[in-house]
Amino acid sequence: MDGGMHKEQRSLWDILGTQPTGDERALKRAYAKRLKVTRPEDDPAAFQELREAYEYALRHASRFAVELQEPQSAEAEAAEVPEAPPMEPADLWGVIDEAAQEQFRPPEQWGMVAIDPAQEAAMLWQGCLELARHADASDVLAGMLQDDAMLNLDVREEFELCALRYCASAGYDLGLRQALFEQLGWNHDFSYLTRSHADLVRSAVQRYRADRSFDHFSDNRDSYPGLDCIMSQQQPSAYARQLFDQKFTLQLRELLHAIRWQHAEMLAYKLDTDLFEQWEQAVHAKRYFKQTALASGGLGFVLHFMLAGVLDAAGLKLGDTAAYASLLGFQALAFLLLAMNAWQKPAPAHAWMASLGEELHACLPVLSRHPGLGQLGWLMPFLCLALLLLLPAPGAPLRIATSVGLCLTALLAAKTNYALLRGRLLACILIAFAATMVFTLDKADTGLAMSDGIMLLFCVQVLALRSMAGLYVDCGGQTHFLPRLRTAWIVGCAIAFLATYLHAAPAHVLGAMLFVWSCIGMLFAPFELNWRAAWPLVIAPAAATFLLASQPGGPPDQAIIKLSAVLALSVLYFTVRHLYLQQRRSAQASGLS
Repeated sequence: MDGGMHKEQRSLWDILGTQPTGDERALKRAYAKRLKVTRPEDDPAAFQELREAYEYALRHASRFAVELQEPQSAEAEAAEVPEAPPMEPADLWGVIDEAAQEQFRPPEQWGMVAIDPAQEAAMLWQGCLELARHADASDVLAGMLQDDAMLNLDVREEFELCALRYCASAGYDLGLRQALFEQLGWNHDFSYLTRSHADLVRSAVQRYRADRSFDHFSDNRDSYPGLDCIMSQQQPSAYARQLFDQKFTLQLRELLHAIRWQHAEMLAYKLDTDLFEQWEQAVHAKRYFKQTALASGGLGFVLHFMLAGVLDAAGLKLGDTAAYASLLGFQALAFLLLAMNAWQKPAPAHAWMASLGEELHACLPVLSRHPGLGQLGWLMPFLCLALLLLLPAPGAPLRIATSVGLCLTALLAAKTNYALLRGRLLACILIAFAATMVFTLDKADTGLAMSDGIMLLFCVQVLALRSMAGLYVDCGGQTHFLPRLRTAWIVGCAIAFLATYLHAAPAHVLGAMLFVWSCIGMLFAPFELNWRAAWPLVIAPAAATFLLASQPGGPPDQAIIKLSAVLALSVLYFTVRHLYLQQRRSAQASGLS
């Protein structure tokens, strides 16, 4: 700025590299010539000095022209005008030299008022603060920047420094601070202040970002669950009941993480850091939720029901006392198992399981590329055990082993698809229970024990849900093969139903064939498990009864084959419905009726 250049004992024209002149075109040519040798990346100080000298010369070009009696245009230069005698640089710019100032005219003539820039800027800033209390801050600041005193670059710099100190400290007015950032250009460039006042700039920018983050969260409280808890500045104990909700706690955990690492300025300047850390400890310490408690109650009931079904398959009955003891014992066991899983206890066992999973993925990279292949860990045992139920008159040991195996397979399916079954687990169990009662009602010898039927249908529903999530694609299947595979499956299903109607094979063979074919169709049949799409399935049992009307065999064989037929009809319905909807969409997209 002006003052900075005086201290170097260099004149205005030495810096610009030209003779004294008031012609703006000559000043621009001189400035452009000097820019070729004075680059900001090479010498920032020299470039700043050149820029300030150029702006000063342009601002006072008319005064220089009058003093030098110099014409302003190039045409007037060519006219015959007596040339002014050369003058010393000190006459035009003024050098801070005591003798020079006494010998030549005072510097006030050149716009360099002999004032203290810091004092003048402080007076202007105080006036700006007073006016901003009673009027719009943006208008006040705009008028203040047009003041004649602001033409002095030293005063302007000191004024901006006062504004910077104001924005970097607490207690500022948001409207005035916003006007400063907009009208002084701080939204785009802070570089010239950063070189000399880096700490103040950093503090001002951090407070500015903190206010913007705080306003954003305040305006979007409905979109951030748990934000009221953090901004209410209350202890976590005041929200202990909400923290028992798993969804709320997990979302609050993500919000705390985002504030900590993405909005640190808001945490430092707008929130209570100690209280925020208490919230982090409370949220991350919470491992057991009311959903987990309900799941433990349901798991205990399922385990008890499994034991009762296995004993029933073995021809044994639980007494009342034993039944109560079994139910309570399995409830406690389920609570303990889920609590240990939530708290990752014992730690060595969980660490061993994690390392085992990593080693398995390292040995079989295909599991990482196709996560659906991991589902085969329970699908293959499930199919093998389900086919054992179709054997005619199985012995007691085989019946018990089948029941135990199906129970374990159902637990493995629930564990593998826990994220998919969350919120649908109870519905799956109830549907399986209802379906089992339908197939075993009023039968003297069911051939399908209650535990076997529920576990079988539960696994079928898990497979249907998993297929709906794209099991075929997750296993590495090619999408463009799906139409051909679905068409081939429909043809095979029609052949199987025809063979069942014509009694082309024994009943247990036909039942096994329909069951296996149905499970294969599930891999690429798009299920829509909602009432609007699935209501026609209510006629599936009647259709299966019609197909099996003349089928020989006792009630056990009839129950098994009917279950397989209903499953095959359900998969067939969903597949045909999807193909029809797909064909209709393609016809509408092409403009056909």
